[in-house]
Amino acid sequence: AVYIEELGSRRIVYWSPNAAKMFGYDRAQILKQSVARLLADPNEFASEYQAVDLESGGCWRGRRRFRRATGEVFDGTVNATIWRSAAGGCVINVVQPARAPDAFDPPRFEAWANPQMFQILDQSEQLQKGTERKQGEQMIGRLLRNVVNCALFTTDSNGYIMDWNRVASALLGYDRADVCGRHLSVIDHGGEGPILGDALHQASERGTARSSQWLTRKDSKRVYVNVAVFGLSGEAQPQGFLFLLRDNSGDRSLRRKLREREQMAAIGTAASVLAHEIGNPLNGISATVQLLEHFVSRENLPTAHLMLSSINDLKSEIQRLTVLLNEFKNIAWPQKLALAPVDLRSLIQGLIGLIEKRASRQNIEVTVEFQEGMPLLDGDEDKLKEALLHVLDNAVEAMPAGGRLQIKAYPSNDAICIDISDTGVGIPENFKVFDLFSSTKPHGTGFGLFIVQQIILAHDGTITYSSTPGQGTTFHITFVVHQAPESLVDEFSEPL
Repeated sequence: AVYIEELGSRRIVYWSPNAAKMFGYDRAQILKQSVARLLADPNEFASEYQAVDLESGGCWRGRRRFRRATGEVFDGTVNATIWRSAAGGCVINVVQPARAPDAFDPPRFEAWANPQMFQILDQSEQLQKGTERKQGEQMIGRLLRNVVNCALFTTDSNGYIMDWNRVASALLGYDRADVCGRHLSVIDHGGEGPILGDALHQASERGTARSSQWLTRKDSKRVYVNVAVFGLSGEAQPQGFLFLLRDNSGDRSLRRKLREREQMAAIGTAASVLAHEIGNPLNGISATVQLLEHFVSRENLPTAHLMLSSINDLKSEIQRLTVLLNEFKNIAWPQKLALAPVDLRSLIQGLIGLIEKRASRQNIEVTVEFQEGMPLLDGDEDKLKEALLHVLDNAVEAMPAGGRLQIKAYPSNDAICIDISDTGVGIPENFKVFDLFSSTKPHGTGFGLFIVQQIILAHDGTITYSSTPGQGTTFHITFVVHQAPESLVDEFSEPL
């Protein structure tokens, strides 16, 4: 018998035909009801019997006392497994009537780490032959294909792919129809030898294999993954293999973002101290120069014009340093955001109006492309305008002799992406544009893109660029969109 419960509320959201036979409740009687309705001892429900093991290891196995609809009490062996999906977390429970201890079969998959759905595979071997077994295998296949927290696929003993879930498609770019029935080698081209083939060979000998490697997607992009391979037990040798792949690129990106934030915090502290230490003497110097200018202009000195020229140079430098210091103060404090829903389409269209006249004077063609279905972004509209306008200004300044400015905004998975491309002079190789005081402009201060990066990071976004000197530059900005989860009851409203 299989039933699925929500992690928080512990309401039943799926009820298999075998569960109806074992407990005596049909779907209409039990769906959305508390699990406590199935238990012989209500205190056992309150004790959160499996919470620790489920959270730490992803699974729990043990015995419980159940009560049928007729009132009859019986002991059952339970395999409970956490399943996390886009809609939230739930627990899949597979129940068998308990047997005497001497007849109890040890679990085959008990030693597997993070065994999402593996106890269900074990349960499938216990199903009766014929229609009931076929229905169980179809249910298992659907469950495996709907695992959303890791890429998963299975092969036969010779390495031919038998099943393939949606996360594997998203991770490696291959649809299920592209790979099912084909040999593992079709996706095993990471550039460093047959990575997955070696793992399969190790799992065949030892039962399991683990590694972290680069793989190449269908679109030729590379992705860094953690690989775990498990042999599915047969009579004498594995009858197949289960592959789990987890994208580790995001973890690396997160660590990089945290390092950048720590560096910015240190720079902000230094900026605050320098602004104070330099600002006070600079004000005194400015006042002294003004007095000196006033004194020299009143006296009939033979060298007055030379002295006034030097004083004007001093005033010009003091003014430049004052502007620089004011910009420096902007990075001394963390970005404070006034968050509200922002329509990026409307925001970008408004920014285009601000640069259109200048772009027209420089013979720059501006094109904008928005994809449908763009969600709202939770952000600070003024800060986002400041950041995007600076990138657009840089693009226009990079094309003094004309060119093409292209802006694309589109949704991608749970994110909004903005690409700003120009056909300008490009950025020199190995030039770090996001570093303080780094500027390709003759009179640039090197603060602009640093502040842009601060604003983007404050919105939990990322900004990267690619450039070819003499051909142009593309800045790629990504914002994560946090959507409200749907009800787990809706997710399991249809029978598996």
